[in-house]
Amino acid sequence: MTTWVLHTELSTDAVNLHLAALEAAGMLGIAEESGQARIYLPRHCADLPLTGRWEQVADLDWNEAWKAGIEPVTVGAVRIVPPWLAGDEGAAAVTLVIEPAQAFGTGHHETTTGCLAALQRLDLSGRRVLDVGTGTGVLALAAARLGAGEVVAVDTDPVAVATALGNGERNGLHLDVRHGSIEAAGAQTFDVVVANLDTATLVGLAAALPARLHDGGVLIAAGVSVQRQGEAVSALQAAGLAVGAHPGREWTLLMGRRASATPPASAEVPG
Repeated sequence: MTTWVLHTELSTDAVNLHLAALEAAGMLGIAEESGQARIYLPRHCADLPLTGRWEQVADLDWNEAWKAGIEPVTVGAVRIVPPWLAGDEGAAAVTLVIEPAQAFGTGHHETTTGCLAALQRLDLSGRRVLDVGTGTGVLALAAARLGAGEVVAVDTDPVAVATALGNGERNGLHLDVRHGSIEAAGAQTFDVVVANLDTATLVGLAAALPARLHDGGVLIAAGVSVQRQGEAVSALQAAGLAVGAHPGREWTLLMGRRASATPPASAEVPG
């Protein structure tokens, strides 16, 4: 049995923009080397929205190949490692062991690293944090380890809910993970809301976000491509949030704040 490999000149982040088409083609996996993604497929697919060099290779042990391609990620004081590398803590002050299988959020994606960096620019001590679209729970767990007093995580995917709960147990942390979208948080309000989603979902939730924030509370939003930044900013501003945009290579980090007469220092929007 053989497998086809499409060697692209794109990063994994850029390839992920076409994830739906790749999954429809039966994608087996993605690996990246020197900033260029290799896409593994069961057949040669001429109709993919990507170009590159095709190569036919012998079949692999995909589980082992996938594991070999996941390395620890360090963002500021936070280091994320998969279970098979537990103990590889480096010099990080906070280490999280995250099972990446079957849910988004291993810490490698630019949107996740941006959110992790933004969380560390806030004083989370004793604060209440809501993680919308928690995936593997990595951002919720990081907030807890960075001092948050209470963390609620929500996700519409039941697999993600189970994965986040498992990662909480793996790290000795109790996560309040709920199945659903922002409404699953009930009528509670939070000092910080993290929403690592996609543009369409974020825009759809924009009007509901201010009601989940205390006065002066901060929104950290990601999953928005640089090309669609204006669309997301407009929706959040229309909802009454003061928004700052921080473009990265391919994705934009958005920081919003609910207006307050005297916002606490810990809730300032980082520059």
